[in-house]
Amino acid sequence: MAYEMVVGLEVHAQLQTAAKIFAPEAVTFGERPNRFISVISLGYPGTLPVLNEKCLEAVVRLGIALHCEIAQEFYFSRKNYFYPDLPKGYQITQEAAPVAREGVVWINLPDGTKHRIGIERLQLEEDTAKSLHDQDPFDTLIDFNRAGIGLVEIVSKPDIRTPQQAMTYLNYIRRLVRFLGICDGNMEEGSLRCDANISVRPVGQMTFGTRVEIKNLNSISALGKALEYEFSRQVALLERGQPVLRETRTWDGTQTVPLREKETADDYRYFPEPDLPPIRLSQTLLEQWTASMPELPDVLFEKMIDEYQLTMEEATLLTEDRPYAEYFSALLKEGIMPKVAASWINGPIRAYLNQKAIPMEDFPLPPTQLSRLISLVEEGYISLNIAREELFPTLICNPELDPMYLAQEKNLLLLKDETTIERWIEEVLTENADKVEVYKKGKKGLLGFFVGQVVRRSGGRADPREVQKKIAEKLA
Repeated sequence: MAYEMVVGLEVHAQLQTAAKIFAPEAVTFGERPNRFISVISLGYPGTLPVLNEKCLEAVVRLGIALHCEIAQEFYFSRKNYFYPDLPKGYQITQEAAPVAREGVVWINLPDGTKHRIGIERLQLEEDTAKSLHDQDPFDTLIDFNRAGIGLVEIVSKPDIRTPQQAMTYLNYIRRLVRFLGICDGNMEEGSLRCDANISVRPVGQMTFGTRVEIKNLNSISALGKALEYEFSRQVALLERGQPVLRETRTWDGTQTVPLREKETADDYRYFPEPDLPPIRLSQTLLEQWTASMPELPDVLFEKMIDEYQLTMEEATLLTEDRPYAEYFSALLKEGIMPKVAASWINGPIRAYLNQKAIPMEDFPLPPTQLSRLISLVEEGYISLNIAREELFPTLICNPELDPMYLAQEKNLLLLKDETTIERWIEEVLTENADKVEVYKKGKKGLLGFFVGQVVRRSGGRADPREVQKKIAEKLA
């Protein structure tokens, strides 16, 4: 019998705000444990939460980007359970009245097809503390710095049918929250986390199978591997006539292992949070937040392909993170052609960032300076190779220098002496008469060899494009 998986994802994105969602202490990562805490986030008696409006704005903006229905009124609920990383004994979250619901995502799969995934709800809540199991040989330690940081939970509908769809969707959400500037998306640091709900059913069956939840998947590849394993495990159980238990499991890197039986909503005893009044979102504020939305990656992607004539690979790289797209747009405003701008960003700039292990937002060379360097190439003052290999590294270290001055100082301007260039061409063709004969017999790839010999003879100062044109004319 053929089976299919049915998957829905719950993605938790930690909000990049200055303060926590209901408490005043700073949002941090990697600081000394238990330093950024307060009596509010620790749930001391008599303390009251106060909603951070920036957290609400972030979730509303995400809801707009996901084409959700934004609620005009909503409220918070208490989710009651005991766990050491939950200092109050309950979590302030949303259950019956989330900020947004009924959205949609269209993902572009590697085979060129699109797949629709519904968004069930976006809910705003507070994060728990962090359990550290590897710091002490006998005890689990708790770092409360994370307790109370704002989270948005993005719950998809069970519209995912393959691991590839799941991974593409998760990457889409990661890219979107980074574009909106509401989360850094670092799964290895835990600021973006994913739980997967998976069931299996025979192909053609309309009803769902028993759902199993896989908790805390910390990478996109881990999500794909966990779904593949769990699908095989559940199919094997069904083939043997055994039931699939409704439970929560975790991924250990090679297999899913049981954690506990799956809880139900009744286990959490949800009720409206008594210390926070219901929220009424004004139309004025909603319009203000809508107007402040950046151009979204999907819109940019389509524009780059349809209007700028970039390839899908080029457009994907430029829209994977907002700083790349912003730098690209800045180069276009400076008059650089889209193909040229994409080539520089996806080529030498990305190579430099990878070498230094720094993000695009820390790239030191302003778009105005890079555009001046590119213009020197386009106007025939320097070669592309000189620009990339000689001047680009120098300008990165000295962004204030004028590219033309630098080219003159290093004696890198292209040679315009036609007589000298013609002499070098004649010398190269004479010294390589045997290769000239082979070229004339049809091996046109030798043209690059001749050009390289002339450019090398010029010390890199002969324009390769002009040299190629002249040699091709001579050998025609």
